[in-house]
Amino acid sequence: MRVMRWLAAGIVLLGPSVIPALAMPRSVASSAGSFFAAAAQCETLNLITPGQTETLIKALNNYLSPTDLIHMQNGYARGLKESMVYVVELKRWAPFSADSSSCYRVQGVLDDYKAQLEGN
Repeated sequence: MRVMRWLAAGIVLLGPSVIPALAMPRSVASSAGSFFAAAAQCETLNLITPGQTETLIKALNNYLSPTDLIHMQNGYARGLKESMVYVVELKRWAPFSADSSSCYRVQGVLDDYKAQLEGN
């Protein structure tokens, strides 16, 4: 529960202030990638609407530097493989369990991302 609060706070802070091609810190990009891996796990279990994570990642690609993309992909791969998320504030990887409560919070963060992208 505590980890999800940190994750949500970190992702919302990362949340695209959506300025193209400004590199973000590696830890933030890895965290974002691991968050999207968590969202993909929620989709696989039909705990959130399938397909939205991939669509959102594609939309964000327009705003990310090539380095950001690499770090996000690495975070995504590790997060998916190990069912973990990187929590920037804690400076560590933490387990992620795709359950209805965690996925509800994941959906809220996805919705925040969508709203920020639609505002630009």
